[in-house]
Amino acid sequence: MVRTKQRCTVCGKPALYRCKYCGDTLCKDHLSPDMHWCVGLEDYKREEKVAPVIEVEAEHRSGGKKNVTNPLGILSGNCSYLLLVLISVSYVLQLLIPGYTEHLMLVPAFLRERPWTLVTHIFLHGGFMHFLINMFVLLFFAPTLERKIGSVKFLLIFFLSGIFAGIGYSLTSDVPSLGASGAVYGILGTLAVLMPKMKVYIFPLPIPIDIWIVVIIFALYFDVLPIMIGSPDRIAHTAHLSGLFFGLFAGMYLKRS
Repeated sequence: MVRTKQRCTVCGKPALYRCKYCGDTLCKDHLSPDMHWCVGLEDYKREEKVAPVIEVEAEHRSGGKKNVTNPLGILSGNCSYLLLVLISVSYVLQLLIPGYTEHLMLVPAFLRERPWTLVTHIFLHGGFMHFLINMFVLLFFAPTLERKIGSVKFLLIFFLSGIFAGIGYSLTSDVPSLGASGAVYGILGTLAVLMPKMKVYIFPLPIPIDIWIVVIIFALYFDVLPIMIGSPDRIAHTAHLSGLFFGLFAGMYLKRS
């Protein structure tokens, strides 16, 4: 067994194990799924006789040891929370700095002159409720995906989903757009493929629903149906669906590999 530079996702101590149900790197004290908020706790309880761990990169090649390095360092495992902070700070700046929103929002007609807005529009919101809903969904689902696939892949999916959402929207509308919804849909789509049995509660339903069913309901009710009936709302439905499609594609790619 090789002592790695990875840290326990619960306490931060050196992690020598990886949970086979959720992929978290863990120390011995938090190894059991019921000690680290494991999303596969139900599977673990059904398979209690099966050891729930996989050694982390304990390979020996040509007589040498393989050490795991982390390009993100201390941010590893915390990128989802960092995004929440950055988006929150950006929303405060929208309220304080005149012209901040207008300079960073996505304007399809000016996309060639301002390509950076494909990224910056993700950190803007059109109002408090818009901001609150996106942050609420990110808070509950982003850390789960990050623990499942790692911080680097999580960041790629978040930003690429947001970028594809902006491109898809720009091809179908000339109205300015802003918001993290496309990236949020990408996260949900990826989780729906990688962890389809993950349980989600939707108020006011008293029973949990598989996340893949939740994603289908959200996409049909909040985006596909309004597009079909020509709803005059100000929601960027094509951005949502574009982000979702990229998330589904990313999930299928990761699942195959």
